[in-house]
Amino acid sequence: MIRVATYNLYLGADLALLFGATDAADLDRRVRLVREQLRATAPAERALAVARLLARHRPDLVGVQELTRWTLTPFEGPPVVLDDFRARLEAALAREGCPYDVHALAPSFGGGMPVPGAGLLAVEGVNAVLVRRGGLVVVEAGEGGAFATRLCVRTAVPGVEFPIERGWGAVRCRLGDRTFRFVNTHLEAYDEGTRAAQRDELLARLTGGPVILVGDFNATPDRVGMPGDYLDAWTAGTGPGHTCGQAPDLANEQSLLSERIDYVWVRGARVTGCTLIGDDPADRTCVGLWPSDHAGVIATVDLA
Repeated sequence: MIRVATYNLYLGADLALLFGATDAADLDRRVRLVREQLRATAPAERALAVARLLARHRPDLVGVQELTRWTLTPFEGPPVVLDDFRARLEAALAREGCPYDVHALAPSFGGGMPVPGAGLLAVEGVNAVLVRRGGLVVVEAGEGGAFATRLCVRTAVPGVEFPIERGWGAVRCRLGDRTFRFVNTHLEAYDEGTRAAQRDELLARLTGGPVILVGDFNATPDRVGMPGDYLDAWTAGTGPGHTCGQAPDLANEQSLLSERIDYVWVRGARVTGCTLIGDDPADRTCVGLWPSDHAGVIATVDLA
């Protein structure tokens, strides 16, 4: 038996704000709002909250999405790191006595926009597989990359567009005498056709052998379109299993989770339990923020 999880950790700001810009002045205003949101969502406290959840449940393998690094490069001078969620999370997990090793980094998104009077605000996001150090799972190899099909969001501002890169990462693992692949992905949120093409591209790579496929699929169960040989782990859960989405500032007092778009899929193995994390008010940070705009999903999988 192993425990596996998926958790979209949230950029810390709603980049979709930028897509609706109507002119250069409106875009400048929206960029400032994004920066204000990043400060308000307190990444340091959120990393501690996520680390506490993972240390409490101790999943052997975790697929995380939106592991993000924000920088501001002044018009004169070197870049300043505004936040590095990966570094914060690794340090917090070590402090909790539950360290994880990072594998199979895969591109998720990236880009930059000028902040009037400040410099260039840039974000770089990746997906990653976290492997609990000292556990029973041994990683033998890793792979991953970007999807060939990707979306480019064009705004009303001439020359301003946002190409969105999505990707996947996988590790080949051994548990005793059993081998399997653990795969993590984040499919397109803003276009169903692009999302379906990315899903099919990934599935075509996963031929043969047991597979645990996790991630943010950005599609509800009636639209996700997975083949019948993959079992949705939430069949072993209770309730609707909603995983998305809290308010962009994460400060809503009552949970706003209303859709299920994050999944653990299993092929060639059995699921014996499934639950959510980060969905309980008790999971919030010391200043009352939800750990992410998503809840995480944890499943217990029998590979025997």
